[in-house]
Amino acid sequence: MKKQTFSETIAFVLIFGLSAFTFVRALFWSYEQNKVIKDSEFYLRLHEVMPIWAWGYLLMIASIILMSSAFFLPRQPYNNICNWLLLVGGLSSAIIYFLMTSASIFNAINWLTWAQFAVLTVVCGAIGFLGGAAIYERRQ
Repeated sequence: MKKQTFSETIAFVLIFGLSAFTFVRALFWSYEQNKVIKDSEFYLRLHEVMPIWAWGYLLMIASIILMSSAFFLPRQPYNNICNWLLLVGGLSSAIIYFLMTSASIFNAINWLTWAQFAVLTVVCGAIGFLGGAAIYERRQ
């Protein structure tokens, strides 16, 4: 069995950690909808667009896809499974976080909420872009 490099290990931990963080947030929204809606005006605004539990389920699906990409990292040089999971999981998470950023700018308790969502949007978008770029590079 091949020993993982330090870079591969760090990449696994960071992708898995980001996905787990996102999954736990989504799980909370899905199962504690009534508590979440009462937390702030931001969650109430999100709930007006679509029920909070639905936001949670969408984000859970995106985070599971992204999380599964971490397990395919060692095989990334040999097939595109990891790249496709990065692309789909990263971009879908980025889109959801972008919508949450937009909703939170004027409705959050403080500026930290929308700033965190903005950072998560960029990070997830970059992960998705890198997955897509790797797919494109293989086709050349």
